[in-house]
Amino acid sequence: MKVVMVCLSAVLIGVFAEPEAQHNGRSQYPAHFANPRPSYPAYTKPSYPAPAYPKPSYPAPTYPKPSYPAPTYPKPSYPAPAYPKPSYPAPVYPKPAYPAPAGPTYPKPAYPEPAHPASYEKKYQSPYDYCNPRKAPKCSNNGTETFCLKDAEYPVQEVKYAIDYDPLVLTKYADVADQSADNLVDGLTSLAEEHFDYSDYHGSSFEKGHWVGDEGYICPSDVLYTRPVRAVNADGEWRVIVQDIAWPGYTQTQRTETCLFPGASCRTLAACYRSECLQQYIYHRMLSFDPCDPQKGIFIDVYKMPSACACHVPQLH
Repeated sequence: MKVVMVCLSAVLIGVFAEPEAQHNGRSQYPAHFANPRPSYPAYTKPSYPAPAYPKPSYPAPTYPKPSYPAPTYPKPSYPAPAYPKPSYPAPVYPKPAYPAPAGPTYPKPAYPEPAHPASYEKKYQSPYDYCNPRKAPKCSNNGTETFCLKDAEYPVQEVKYAIDYDPLVLTKYADVADQSADNLVDGLTSLAEEHFDYSDYHGSSFEKGHWVGDEGYICPSDVLYTRPVRAVNADGEWRVIVQDIAWPGYTQTQRTETCLFPGASCRTLAACYRSECLQQYIYHRMLSFDPCDPQKGIFIDVYKMPSACACHVPQLH
């Protein structure tokens, strides 16, 4: 064991005592360890032919052809050449000698033709003043009414003459003489309408008569099937209405309904509703005569007539 230790110590001493190798740019290894640089053969650079690619073909671009408006040139105006008009003699043809055909003959009707005057003449002189169409006649109670059912100054003779003068008066006429609640009011008979009684009501919702009473309309009214003989037209002028007193057998009947208490409260409604009876009207067309201008003859005029008494309830706030 000691011998081994002595040997190892000697070896270590020898190793550490060996001087370092000197580096002078040369290898510290012996020359026979230096490998010479290999020499490689020189190769020539290969030359490759340039690749041939097919040349792309693009379609030629197409551009829209511009459209220009065709130029407009003023049309030259040349004077028309004046050529002398040739004059040729008109040909003369002999007139054929044919007998003229005889037309059909019709027997003359057995009734006499109406004789109308060639020009309208005022044959009848009325003693009444009809020259102001806006002056109310006496039958209107000094202008308080807009139509008259009776007229002591009705121009009977003048209206008859105007009817005889107008051959088309029958084509203008139309009337339903038999009118009543039976054919004008649904669910009500003429007998019941004639017996409506409003004697207990005087127009106030605070009276006892407002709540009691017989059958009737909610707004008391006077319903008549009338034949007015004079009335104010839609323009505010008085006209004479053609009736059977001047034209026997031919009438012009109108149904009128006038409020007995216009503006009063409606029957059977409480005062809190603030109801009100309002008069309604309708326009009627009737055959008429203007005594201020009798040459107009018989014509159709328009009149404003009372048609209903309606109950109106305003909006309650």
